[in-house]
Amino acid sequence: MKISRSVLNRQQLKSSEGEFIWELENSYELSPKLSELILNTAKECLLRDHSLKEGQIEVRVIEIEERSGKALEKMEKKRVRLTVDNGLEDLEILQANGRIELRQIRIERITEEAIEQSGVLSQEDLGKYLGCTVRTIQRDIKEIKRRGIDVVTRGYLHNIGRGQTHKVKIIGMYLDGQTYSEIRQKTRHSFGAIKRYLANFVKVMMSQSRGIRRVKEISMVTGLSEVLVKQYIELRKEINKDKTRRDNLKLLLIRSSYREGIKKRTKSYSKPLAAMIGGLS
Repeated sequence: MKISRSVLNRQQLKSSEGEFIWELENSYELSPKLSELILNTAKECLLRDHSLKEGQIEVRVIEIEERSGKALEKMEKKRVRLTVDNGLEDLEILQANGRIELRQIRIERITEEAIEQSGVLSQEDLGKYLGCTVRTIQRDIKEIKRRGIDVVTRGYLHNIGRGQTHKVKIIGMYLDGQTYSEIRQKTRHSFGAIKRYLANFVKVMMSQSRGIRRVKEISMVTGLSEVLVKQYIELRKEINKDKTRRDNLKLLLIRSSYREGIKKRTKSYSKPLAAMIGGLS
């Protein structure tokens, strides 16, 4: 069931993200598109601290190295942060695809977040945090796997690394030459999420090109988890085996370098220009 646009607009305005975008559009007279881009950049660059973001929960889950055979109370636990509600991106998916596919996106997201923090969720955990039954979770996971994406839960640990996470899958689809619209239609992820996955992948590739080789150092520079950095480095090795993907990766890195050059030139001119128009005291 899809939600009406008026209801979604009200929900958006009640969130901190919606309030921020409203201020950019109305107080600074920026376009909706530019306001959204500023929001995404602010979230990426400013929210790397240790406080919970809106829509996140912190829970204790089983440590990823634990195997079956031990009593649950004797297993090592990890505290992880899960994004059960990703704000405007989730609202976009809800409007476009409905509640069922939004829940499936959330399953993909929080299972991967747990893995990236060295924890792992069970199907019971997923049902608890997403407010549905285990049977519903099982049905959703089956549908997600039908799209070629693995969902790693406690009962699936022995297959870690054999399949593709949704982030790696989406990057691979883009490097195969598929458009944002085609990827969105097939994976149900929002345009914003697709762009973010590509941007984070580029950060890892650019770090390597600038001589940063150790996973831990790349993680610190990019703000990504070491697990995700390792996945992207492995993906790069696979890309090197395919000419189409290699060529598309080169184009992606060239475009990213060009945009970075524009940003640097803009910064270098910003102070003199601001002084000329009276923007600096």
